[in-house]
Amino acid sequence: MQYTLLITGSPYQSKACHTALRFIKAATSKYPNCIKGVFFYEDAVLIGNQTAQPPRDEINIVKAWQEVAKQHDVPLYLCIAAAVRRGIISESESHRYELGQHTLAEQFQLEGLGTLVDLMNTTNKVIQFR
Repeated sequence: MQYTLLITGSPYQSKACHTALRFIKAATSKYPNCIKGVFFYEDAVLIGNQTAQPPRDEINIVKAWQEVAKQHDVPLYLCIAAAVRRGIISESESHRYELGQHTLAEQFQLEGLGTLVDLMNTTNKVIQFR
């Protein structure tokens, strides 16, 4: 069985990203290829900001997601419209908007809602974390 994870809760205002991270670690420990993709939408796209610096006594949630993505080869998608609106810009988008830098963290990629629809249509279940 394959899952799509849809995360809509802010990494700094809710526990959605933290709970989803615990879920993905537990699921992939038993079934390594069970997660087809993770789609971050609404305020959850803030997870992909490479310039965010958490306090030293808190988990670095961005880094934790990057490690899970590398370890289990799970793609991490950010809704492009939501991300750009919140200042999360890929290198190619920075050229498009004539900006000097990009803020998209490694392992994350900007995608449209069509990617979410494709994930939903090609997996057995979609689990949303708010």
